[in-house]
Amino acid sequence: MNRQQPLALAPPAGNADWSERTLLDAATRKTLCSMNLAFLNLAAELAEEGRLKLISGLPPRAVDALIDPEAQQRLCEGLPYALFDLRFDDGSFWESQIAAAGAVQDGEPALVVDERIVGFARTVIMLAWHLAQTRAPGAILMFGMAPATIGAFASLPVAAFDGIARRVAASLTARFGSRARFWLQFEGCAANPDDKSVSVLQQLGLQIQGAESARLQALQRRPRRAALG
Repeated sequence: MNRQQPLALAPPAGNADWSERTLLDAATRKTLCSMNLAFLNLAAELAEEGRLKLISGLPPRAVDALIDPEAQQRLCEGLPYALFDLRFDDGSFWESQIAAAGAVQDGEPALVVDERIVGFARTVIMLAWHLAQTRAPGAILMFGMAPATIGAFASLPVAAFDGIARRVAASLTARFGSRARFWLQFEGCAANPDDKSVSVLQQLGLQIQGAESARLQALQRRPRRAALG
């Protein structure tokens, strides 16, 4: 949408040197749009097969609202964040998964997951790796990545992508899965994605992400304060 303004995160919680800037260039926004569309199409396929439960947090009614492909395109073009998640806010999870994948002998077998989900997870990991390497603020905006997750991805070798995808594919969920308000707004927006409804959904997601980021920062500060005390 040519009328949209450059996307930027609100200032993070706490003391920080911050200036507004464009976090996602045109090519990255286009890639994000295609990834969100791929996620919604995957969800629709699984729903038709009665297997939507493989993606937790995604209400069936939200998938049922996805009728018009052109409407889906307009909706996804307006969002600066992913509609899916792979526990990107959990740095410890990614540190352990990447460490295990890099071990000489990884004795933990990957869970058996639908190959479509594995393929989607592989593509997500490739994009997440690229952003962690080149545009960390964009990774925070797009995926809600924790700093520890960004650090873990920065050390991820390309050769490990497939193995990591198989290890984490079962963790694929809908973004903001516990936020009923978001998915109710998504449902209405999917049926009629005009500029106003897309803008409301965009801002709602950013507000939720900002609140979750602030909560995580507060939790991370508590152990440091306890250690200093």
